[in-house]
Amino acid sequence: MMKHSIHSAITPSPAFDCDFVRAAQLRVAELHASTAHPVDPPNLLELEQALGEQVQKCELWAQNWRNRVYRIGLASGRAALAKQAVRGTEAMVQYQYNQLELLSKLDIPGMRVPKALAFLRHKRVYVMEFVPGETIESLLWNRSGRADLLLVCELAGKILAQMHILRTEKISPLAVEPLARDLAAAPWHLSAREQTILQLALETFARAELRIGEIYYDYKPANLLFDNNELFLVDPPDTLRQGAHLKDFVAFQSSMRRHLWRLSLRRPFDRRRAGIRQGMAAFEHGYLANVGTPYPEPGLFALVVRVFELQRTAVLMTMQKGKINMARQVMPTSSAVRVGDSLANRITLPLLEMEKRWLFRQLAHELPK
Repeated sequence: MMKHSIHSAITPSPAFDCDFVRAAQLRVAELHASTAHPVDPPNLLELEQALGEQVQKCELWAQNWRNRVYRIGLASGRAALAKQAVRGTEAMVQYQYNQLELLSKLDIPGMRVPKALAFLRHKRVYVMEFVPGETIESLLWNRSGRADLLLVCELAGKILAQMHILRTEKISPLAVEPLARDLAAAPWHLSAREQTILQLALETFARAELRIGEIYYDYKPANLLFDNNELFLVDPPDTLRQGAHLKDFVAFQSSMRRHLWRLSLRRPFDRRRAGIRQGMAAFEHGYLANVGTPYPEPGLFALVVRVFELQRTAVLMTMQKGKINMARQVMPTSSAVRVGDSLANRITLPLLEMEKRWLFRQLAHELPK
């Protein structure tokens, strides 16, 4: 184990109810602090000891500013994946590893979770079985995957609905004051008109009854893998979050919309745009048709979704600004990990600002007349 473990210094802070922007600020601080405790890639001997079998190879398969993913070849012929938190804490990785088993026990038809195989605490690594297939994100951009896209989006909606039924702790209005304070902590500037729209929207939001309980949080196309008519959840949560279940619905739909916008900017007449819209409709139908009594009531559903989309955009802005700040710091030239592409970092914030403005326009249309 590392001489100075960041697990003892910083532990993930659960986000309860409405404090998601402020939780993102804490998350940025946690990720920044973890850079003082770099980790080396897992070696074959460590993997063999953890897995209890011979490992033939371990190759870097993918990486981003926060994680490395390795593909492992076992002597038995099986393959596995190892995920390493380059920026993160041991507690986050432990939580993800534990979630693999807990999610598999939900026993939801059509939902699968990769089998957890090993946890290497000192390397901030967990190992899981390798799952073939394509993510929903990949299917979005695949010209020949339209039929699969509609099928898997509807399946994703059904699975999320059943997960929410199992995890519902109460049905009640959500306190508006903490939500307003959280939105006030967002790293943006609101015009006088936007402030008025938000105030009116929150007044209406206060009447909505919502399903409350544990949420998945990152239930989005990039983290959902489709194979043999089953949906695999391949990136489990790394900390406990509790709040309105509609946040999971919003995570999927807002991510789909961003893909639609990217495609529209690059290829405004591409037929795949219609497929993404149909996929969003299929997801919404799969969710609403299987979640039982809808909460909130249909007349408030669109407005509540927009408010949560606005909060998620604020969270993404917070994380992106934190990412940029880390990228600006002097890093050793030999560092194997960079904090994302600098051009992509610069472009993302203006796009999120555009999304914020679009959401306020939608909210204005959805306010009670």
